[in-house]
Amino acid sequence: MSWYRGRYVFTKRNLAQWMAASNKDYHFRVRHKDQADKTVVSFVYSDQVKKDRRLYCACRVLYDHYQEYCQQQELTPLNNHNFKRNMELLGFIYQKHHRFYVGYYGNKVTTAYKNIGIVKQ
Repeated sequence: MSWYRGRYVFTKRNLAQWMAASNKDYHFRVRHKDQADKTVVSFVYSDQVKKDRRLYCACRVLYDHYQEYCQQQELTPLNNHNFKRNMELLGFIYQKHHRFYVGYYGNKVTTAYKNIGIVKQ
C-alpha cells in the first residue's frame, strides 16, 4: 500500500489480502425472487455468479454470461432491456459512471451492476 496524490494505492495482491482479512459481512441478499423471471433468478443463484456488496460487473459482460448460461441450460434468454429490469427488481443496482474503465486504450465500460460479480472458471 502506498500513498499517491491524496489516495491510497493498493496492488492487486495487497487488495485481495485486505478484502479477505475484513471481518465485515458483505453478503448481498436478493429481493423479490417471486416477481422476477425464473431464468434470471436461476442465473443469479448459479455457481458462475458471486453476490457481494464490494463487487461490480459490466452490464455487457453479465448479459453475455447470462445468454451462455441459458444456452447451456436450454432456456430462452430475455432480451437486454427485460434482463436489466429483472436485475433491478432483484436489487442489483444499475450504475452509469465514467469510472468503470477497462484501460487507457481498451473498450470503455460506462455502465455496471453493483453487488454482483462473475466467477472465473
